[in-house]
Formats: sequence, structure tokens, C-alpha cells
Amino acid sequence: MSLNKTGPIIAFFLSVAVSSWAAPEVRLKDIASVGGVRENQLVGIGLVTGLAGRGDSANSQLLKNAVANLVKHFGFDVSAKDVRSRNCAVVTVSAVVPAFMRAGEKIDVTVSSLGDATSLERGVLLQTPLRAANGTVYAVAQGAVDVSHDRAQTKMVGTVTCGAIAERDVASTFAADNVVRILLRNPDFATAAAVQAALAARFPGLSVAVRDSSLIEIAVPEGRRQDTVRFVAEIESVSVTPEPSSKVVIDSRSGVIIMGERVKIGKVAVSYKSANVTVGSYYSPQSDKKEQFVIQDTVTVEDFVKTVRDIGLDTETIIEIMKAIDRAGALYGTLEIK
Repeated sequence: MSLNKTGPIIAFFLSVAVSSWAAPEVRLKDIASVGGVRENQLVGIGLVTGLAGRGDSANSQLLKNAVANLVKHFGFDVSAKDVRSRNCAVVTVSAVVPAFMRAGEKIDVTVSSLGDATSLERGVLLQTPLRAANGTVYAVAQGAVDVSHDRAQTKMVGTVTCGAIAERDVASTFAADNVVRILLRNPDFATAAAVQAALAARFPGLSVAVRDSSLIEIAVPEGRRQDTVRFVAEIESVSVTPEPSSKVVIDSRSGVIIMGERVKIGKVAVSYKSANVTVGSYYSPQSDKKEQFVIQDTVTVEDFVKTVRDIGLDTETIIEIMKAIDRAGALYGTLEIK
């Protein structure tokens, strides 16, 4: 980089050397998942007791009905209109269960107030059935609610560690019709083709079909159909060189900029507030009392951001310049603003 000052004009020249770059080799399991193997969500409506005046208001119709229905199961005939309590709260109870769960396993649950209670601290969740989207009960939750310190301001959300017990097995199907489906987490045709090539090299004669940028289907060989788990484990361990990311992600709140290593910026000139930034041959010596920053040739976003930071431009200015470059069509990648 060389520096040339003429009056108010400051020119920064960045020479970019093209160096050899090798994408990392990763396991297939690190960039993809097996079709059918996924987590499942459960939810239920329950009652937290023992809140010592911090529960739902006494005139809450939701609480009245919940308490009346609860005691009715134990042989008490109490009308909902006769219920008066500030020690209970109606809550939602949710959990995420793994792809493979067996009856008797314990899982954590999250408890969240559904009414107008002021706190769930030191409350006890009463037995609550947890259902899947199909309405089937897969677990039952109960236990003391823990309101952690990071939730101490509201105290309306808590957890019951290992508070739910699985009532039935959850078993995902991962080799239906003797076909294993591989789903790329970041769909990309080049990466899908690289996966197909890596599998063909590791398992000569294996039938591998790339259906689209996300889906790769693998036919389980006849000799491995009695050992599908080990076969899938071997597939997941195959080393693949994925296509580098072509995204630039900017978190405008924190000022964090994340960029793919190969994303480049073409020849462009950008003027923002008191700064003019030029990439390539668009440089003009007429600055009209503005600072002129010139970067020669096409550069990567990583080099560009580093250079303008070294120059002294603040994060807000860099973000606005990146937006302008993208609008000008000079960003060779995808810009995402969070």
C-alpha cells in the first residue's frame, strides 16, 4: 500500500496479490443432515401453583376454568365462578425432543406465563401432557420452575430441568425404501456436485443422484441393508470440499460484518458524506474538498473492509458504503442486512 497526499486529497492504493486459496475439507455431517432425522416440538397448557399472590388475577376466567377442571379430576365439584386464587398461573409448557427418543427418557421443558401473573419464581408446574402437532401425547411434564438470573427482570419464563418424561418412543425414518436422503444446510449446486463426487470416490459403484441444490439421494446397496446405521455413519464421515460462501452479512445493530473469503468488489466509485471511495480505474483527481480513498483493482470484501477500517472510516460509514456498492452491482456476492 502506498500513500500519496495532494492538498485535501488523500489516496490509498491497495495492491491485491492473487494467492492460492484452498477451501477446507469438512465432514459431510458438518454441512448436511440426513432426511427424516430431525427434532420434534411438543407443547401443552398447564398450571403453576405456589406463587404466593404472584399468580394470575382472581378474576381471570382462564385461571378459574383451569383450576375448576383440575380439582374436578380429583372428585371435587367446584364451579369456575367460585374459584378465587392469586397463587396459580396458567402457563404454556414447551419442549424440543431429539430425533430418536425412547419411553422413559427425561427432557427439559420451558414454562411461560399465559395470563397476567407477575412472577413464576418458586412455583411448581403440575402434571401437564405435552402433545405433538398431530395431537398425540408424547411426554408428561411436572416439577419446580427455575427462573434463571438472565430472566430475573420479567420472571415470566422459566425451565424445569429434566421435567418431562417421554411416554412413548419417537423414532425417525432415515432410509425409507432403502434410499438415504442427504439435505445440504446451505443449498448450492456446486457443493451438491462436490458431495456426489466425494461419495463416488469413497464408494465405487454407489448410486448417488443429485436432485437439486439441496437434495442428494443415495441408494443403499443390497449388501448394506442389514447394516444401515453403520452405512449412514460412513456416509456422514466422508470428507467434502464445499463451495465457499458468496454472502456478506451485516448486523447493523452491532456493526459486525461477516464475509465469504471469495466475495469480491468490482470497479466502482462511492461517495458518502465526507468520503469518496474508489475501487479500480474510476479514480478522478477532482475531490471538491473531500477525502479521496482509492483502492486499485478488484478486491475481496475482506481486504476492502480492512483497508477502510485502517483509513479510519467508522462502522456506520462502512455499512452504508457496502450497501451502495451492492446497489451499484459491484458486489460479486449476496448482501444480507440483519
